[in-house]
Amino acid sequence: MVERMSEPDDEIIAEDEAEAGPAALKKMRERLAQAVKEKQEYLEGWQRARADFVNYKKEEGAREGRREERIKEELAEAVIPALDAFEMAFKSPAFEKAPKEWRAGMAGLYGELLKSLSKFGIMSFSPVGEHFDPRRHDAAREVPVEEKEKEHAVISVERSGYLLGERVIRPAQVSVGIHKKS
Repeated sequence: MVERMSEPDDEIIAEDEAEAGPAALKKMRERLAQAVKEKQEYLEGWQRARADFVNYKKEEGAREGRREERIKEELAEAVIPALDAFEMAFKSPAFEKAPKEWRAGMAGLYGELLKSLSKFGIMSFSPVGEHFDPRRHDAAREVPVEEKEKEHAVISVERSGYLLGERVIRPAQVSVGIHKKS
C-alpha cells in the first residue's frame, strides 16, 4: 500500500487504485487542481484582509490626528477670550494707573497663558507692518496713511490672531492703512 503523508484526513490510496491507470491519475489531478484553487483563494483572502488592516490603521491614525487637532482648537477657543480680556485691560487707561506690581502680575499671567498654549502648538500673532492678507487678517477699519508704502499694510492690531501650527484658527483683527492722495 502507498500512503501519502500530508494531511491526516487524506485518503490512503490502495496499490490496486494506484495502478488503475489514467482514471486514478485524472482523479488525483482534479484533487490537486482543487487544492491549488483553494490555496489561491485563501492566499488572496489573507492578502485582502492584510491590506484592509493596513488601511484601517492608516485611517485610525488620521482620525486620531484630526481628533487631536479638534481638542487643541477647543482648548484655544476656551482660553482665547481670557487672553482677549487681558489685551483689552492692557490698553485701558485704568491699567496704567494701577500699581506697577499689579500690572507686572497681570502681564505675567497673560504670558503664562500664552506659554501654556504654545505647548500645544497654538501661537498668538500680532502682524503690525505686514501686508494685509485676508486669510490671516480681519480688517476692522481703514486708517489714512501718508506714506505710499504703508498702503494695505497692517497699522495696528485690535485683537491678536492665533495659529495652530501653520493654520489660522482666528484671524487678527487689524486696522489697515489706506494711502490718501493729496
